[in-house]
Amino acid sequence: MIEKPRLVLDKEIVLRNSSRISNKAQQHSIKFQPHFKTHQSIEVGRWIRDLGVTDITVSSMDMLAYFLQDGWDSFLLALPLHPGIFTSINQVNNVSNLTVLSSSIEHLKHLDSILDNPLYVLLDVDPNYGRTGIPIDHLSEISEFIEAIRPFTNIALAGCYIHAGNSYQEPNRASILAFSEGLTASMNQLKKTVNLPIYYGDTPTCSLMDNFSVIDVLTPGNLFFYDLNQQHIGSCRQEDIAVWVDCPIIEVKDRNATDIPTNVTESGNKECAQIVVHGGAVHFSKDYLDINGRIVYGRLKDTPNLYLDKISQEHGVIIGPKDLIYEVANQPYLSIYPVHSCLTAESMGGYTDSKTFSHYNHMKGNLRNL
Repeated sequence: MIEKPRLVLDKEIVLRNSSRISNKAQQHSIKFQPHFKTHQSIEVGRWIRDLGVTDITVSSMDMLAYFLQDGWDSFLLALPLHPGIFTSINQVNNVSNLTVLSSSIEHLKHLDSILDNPLYVLLDVDPNYGRTGIPIDHLSEISEFIEAIRPFTNIALAGCYIHAGNSYQEPNRASILAFSEGLTASMNQLKKTVNLPIYYGDTPTCSLMDNFSVIDVLTPGNLFFYDLNQQHIGSCRQEDIAVWVDCPIIEVKDRNATDIPTNVTESGNKECAQIVVHGGAVHFSKDYLDINGRIVYGRLKDTPNLYLDKISQEHGVIIGPKDLIYEVANQPYLSIYPVHSCLTAESMGGYTDSKTFSHYNHMKGNLRNL
């Protein structure tokens, strides 16, 4: 029996996933500076350090302060600069080896004027994702940016940062590889133009691509855990998913056949039932997948054709064929893979080891000490 949902972590899978990408980086003679925004855990981070990793990527000042406690050699803050963090950036830069990213000349001009020591900066380059940065094919604008910041005395341009978050929108393995080939061609042109190191990291392409000739530093992070979304688009296998949520069963009952999600039943069978679990949006987040018209928020770990079909704040509903539902419900809790492991880890704030049932901390539980 368990009292409430718990986020379970399989250390062996984490180490296998980590070694796979670390070995890939070593084989191509490029640096591996992984993003820690998925696990956000000092304990898990130490497993990665045991593989020889010395430098990490983070996505917030709180995360930077949290991992600064644990003696990492250097940090990349993969959050574009904004004035609200300038004072903190200066303070952290005085006590650590820090690199930040920006595409704003005005921001860097202001920061340059308040820095006590030189700061490494990466140019934020947009791989047609449409979020932040100078578009990767705007080479003249990129060159102008580089010239504009050259006079700054405390800003040292260290390279270009590219995060292709749009790769998550690709539907399958073949399209991810095609996407990576096109982006690699664009990065090639960029590097020929600026002759700077390329920092690159999104999990789907880094997991599948083999051509790293233009990349100098790999910075992906979701590859430690993977998730249901990654399996759905083909960037990992089910056996690569390292986390799941154990949810206590609240209730089991028959379901009205006229009120069921698309594709729930097979061969016209309309006898359905549902399981209500203690596990909802506050545990999984509200990220979802559209699987052939069926919106799902998770999938049962040991019964791949049953999904978390609906969620509210604390509850989740699993709907399926009546005989299967009652068979699965004959246990105290259900293990469910999350759609997005980063947000689920953030929501749950800690891990239970799948073998030893020991607890691993998450940054969320340490914010009060920062």
